[in-house]
Amino acid sequence: MMLQNMRDKSQSWIAKVIVGVIVLVFALTGWESISRFTSNDDKAAEVNGTVISTAEFEQAVSLQRRQLAQQLQQLGDQFDPDMIDEQLLRDSVLQGLIQRAVLLEGAQDADLRISDQMVDQMLLNTPDFQTNGQFDANRFDIVIRNMGLSSRMAFRDLMRQELMLAQLRNAYQATSFATPAERQRLALLENQSRDFAVIELDADASGIEIGDADVEQYYSDNQADFLSPEQVVLETLTLSRSDFFDDAKVDEAALESLYLRETGNLTEQRRAAHILFEVEGDDEAAALEQAEAVKARLDAGEDFAALAREVSDDPGTVNNGGDMGYVEHGSFDPAFDDALFALQENEVSEPVRSGFGIHLIKLTDLQSPEVPSLESMRPTLEQELKAELVERRFVEVSQELANLAYESEDLAEPARVLNAQVETHGPLERSGGEGLTANPKIIAAAFSEEVLLDRRNSQLIELDADTVAVVRVKEHLLPEQRPLEEVRAEIADLLQFRQSTERAAEQAESWVKQLQQGELESEALAEELGQEWLIHEAASRSDRDIAQALLRNVFTMPKPEEGPLYGHFRQPDGSQWIVALRGVSTPEEALEQAESPMYGEYIAGQTGEQDFASVQQHLQSEADIERF
Repeated sequence: MMLQNMRDKSQSWIAKVIVGVIVLVFALTGWESISRFTSNDDKAAEVNGTVISTAEFEQAVSLQRRQLAQQLQQLGDQFDPDMIDEQLLRDSVLQGLIQRAVLLEGAQDADLRISDQMVDQMLLNTPDFQTNGQFDANRFDIVIRNMGLSSRMAFRDLMRQELMLAQLRNAYQATSFATPAERQRLALLENQSRDFAVIELDADASGIEIGDADVEQYYSDNQADFLSPEQVVLETLTLSRSDFFDDAKVDEAALESLYLRETGNLTEQRRAAHILFEVEGDDEAAALEQAEAVKARLDAGEDFAALAREVSDDPGTVNNGGDMGYVEHGSFDPAFDDALFALQENEVSEPVRSGFGIHLIKLTDLQSPEVPSLESMRPTLEQELKAELVERRFVEVSQELANLAYESEDLAEPARVLNAQVETHGPLERSGGEGLTANPKIIAAAFSEEVLLDRRNSQLIELDADTVAVVRVKEHLLPEQRPLEEVRAEIADLLQFRQSTERAAEQAESWVKQLQQGELESEALAEELGQEWLIHEAASRSDRDIAQALLRNVFTMPKPEEGPLYGHFRQPDGSQWIVALRGVSTPEEALEQAESPMYGEYIAGQTGEQDFASVQQHLQSEADIERF
């Protein structure tokens, strides 16, 4: 586990910058990220005169809420949107925006610079801006438009800022290092193993009665936690590249032209064999004399392959009788090439001089290209031509959709002009829905200020390389207070769970204290619980057969001095682990492993991050920050 973290920490800063920029393309979808430098909107905060607008802040909160909801959804049926603490979320997002503003000013004060050439190179090499491996200006425009940026220069400025922040971070992270003592300590810790026994105490809710007064009091004190989710009913209009294939008409002349280009690339192949006579120094005459003598033997009927094995100076082909395989025109030295392609099958050339020496060349086989008929290639050629036509048409219609959506009050007119279908979805929460509405870009656009509050059509959204869409909010359902009776059982369950968890923790604490003081025998506790201690010997930090939460806690316990050391830890479901740590050991070879570069890279990475965090904290303490 720790070794994997080491690998994660030991990446170069260039890789981190590239990944950061790519993440930026996806993660900041819908942000008007440059607005803080020019916005006159109401202020959420101000950092040394730099304004963080309320619009930018709300968009950042919306983005973070969606990302957090997606992570929580992995819990399955246990997911509840109310698990997200709204105030904590807003405070965290605002703090992040403030930190970014502080770091940008710190980078500027340090006179860090990013050249135009570096920005250009990053743009050209970003896969999300490429089509078939090449930078595509149209695709670039679509992506940045989906980010809510109005121009290419705005995106260049944003990328320049991200690279500058990476440069500032790298100034500290790339200069950190690890001492031999630090590497040894880490190796000892990483290779440490522990012997322990564990027994479980369930968080039993039986016998816990929750009265109506308790439920009503909790409801009264936490009404904000019992609001219905904000929802929207959406209208969407999508265009798919595949929709245009049926309408694409291939011109016969263009098809024939492509056929000629494709078949024109088919070339004759010749199988060659040779006997090489190397030229020593400037004594070409000796090699030529030897070649002529061998040519006379060939003319007299001796076998070419046998003579090649006997006299050829080419170690690469001598064991194969001089065979060089099939080649195309232009594969060799021009003199060799010309001589080979002038031969008839089974004919041997006169001595030929090349940069490698003097050759006798034999054409052993001739393969003329098999030219397929136009009809046999028609389906493939038509598909290729249609793909080109569809690509152009898809870009044209996508731009037309973007313009129509911007100019229209709803999606009816764009749908009529483009002969497309408007679909209705919802009601939907910020966590999204299924199918099209499972795409975070759709939900990001739906809950953006422009679409949700101003009730305008969204900008063009590129869902993937083959699909674009625009969305419109048809109905906005604001949160409403859920009645007490609707949530009574939910509150009772919550209070019962909390009390059972607290009771289990108190009981575990009492038993651990008695075990440690010798007032309670471990076997007596096992008998009382009706269980047996589960023993783990030589358990390592990376042991996958033991619950990771349990392992992490066991490895935080100090080394026992005399007899077992007892502790208790909460399980994710509220139950308790009661642990008896019996021994700690480290293999002798651990110190030898300390020489591995991975340990040094991990420590240096951690130290660099701590140094950078200290710099960030200092810059923030010196900054003039005002929250509104």
